[in-house]
Amino acid sequence: MPAITAMHGGGAWAAVAIGQSVGGAAGVIVELGWALSGPQRAARQSRRNRARAFALSVVTKAMISIPVLMIACPLAFLLSPGFEADSALVAVGAILGMFAGGWIFIGMMRPVLFLLTEVLPRALLILGAALAIWLGGPLLWYSGALVLASLFACVSGAVVLGVRPQDFVAVGFRRCLRIIRMQGHALAANVFSSVYISLGVTVATLGSPHSTLLYATVDRLQRMTQQVLSAQNSLMKGWVGTVVDPTARLERARRMGILASLLGVVFGVAFALGSPLAADLVFSGTVHIPPAAAVIGGASIWVICTSMASGGVLLVTLGRVDAIARSALGGAVVGVPLIFLGSMFGGGTGALAGQLSAEATVLVIQVVTIASVLRRRRAALVESAPASP
Repeated sequence: MPAITAMHGGGAWAAVAIGQSVGGAAGVIVELGWALSGPQRAARQSRRNRARAFALSVVTKAMISIPVLMIACPLAFLLSPGFEADSALVAVGAILGMFAGGWIFIGMMRPVLFLLTEVLPRALLILGAALAIWLGGPLLWYSGALVLASLFACVSGAVVLGVRPQDFVAVGFRRCLRIIRMQGHALAANVFSSVYISLGVTVATLGSPHSTLLYATVDRLQRMTQQVLSAQNSLMKGWVGTVVDPTARLERARRMGILASLLGVVFGVAFALGSPLAADLVFSGTVHIPPAAAVIGGASIWVICTSMASGGVLLVTLGRVDAIARSALGGAVVGVPLIFLGSMFGGGTGALAGQLSAEATVLVIQVVTIASVLRRRRAALVESAPASP
């Protein structure tokens, strides 16, 4: 990002952000929810069955990707004047990135394979592209590196898993359609979330093209912070899930929810105070984050950190995964129009306020559901308790 903004300006970064926004939202559809429903199945499968499952995932994703690419690429092209081809190619790279086998490696408890086949090659290719751009190369180096990294992740994953050519040939059309239907529930939860997360930059651009740069910058810094927070969220899931007794497990989940909220306050305050400086460093001084936008971004960090625990930990512990999808749908219904209207009337800061409203809606629905479930459980315990003499 510093290389892109220093050598090609804020317009190039805005085009990249739009391409990633469109490609990220489209990629969620192509991914078909395999990363949500697949890891637990992969953990129980034999080596040969894992290879067949990966081949099946690649074929089903390829079927979906054809119509998705036909929509996503022209959209990114039209929304990025001056960098049309670059933005479209970034969208292609984001979509093809969904073909990787990281979800199987997670199920196998082999994160080193995820590192070697996907993370490390992508980092090295993007670093090479950054150096080429610093030396005066076109933006095409970056978008090309994304596409190449995505293709490498898919191919290397197939090689590591021992996928054979006949594994792809054995996948019939009817079976693909059946698998796509089976993945519908896992896909729905991801799609609802992506509407206001991945498509946020696109919606803000449609409201006002002048808001793209500020919104995309704060949003990117938020997602970078969220990646750090997701590590502690993963630790929470493991710590809570190791408890056998349901009551003790719920108590751990409740304590983790409180801890996550407090941690969100710390990260939120740090973001509000530090994001303007971070933007100057990461984006080569091309973007200035006003105080109001920084505060809104910090508030979003707190809400996101809290909802990661209330949804991914507490609701899962309570057996209410359906509420996670419902909260994501609520966030999409509230977020999309408010991001659009906020961008239209309040620029980038207004769009960020719309994003905060979406995240807050998600949290409120989750908290209301948790309170309702706990209230019914307490009432059931009272009714089942023996009467005192």
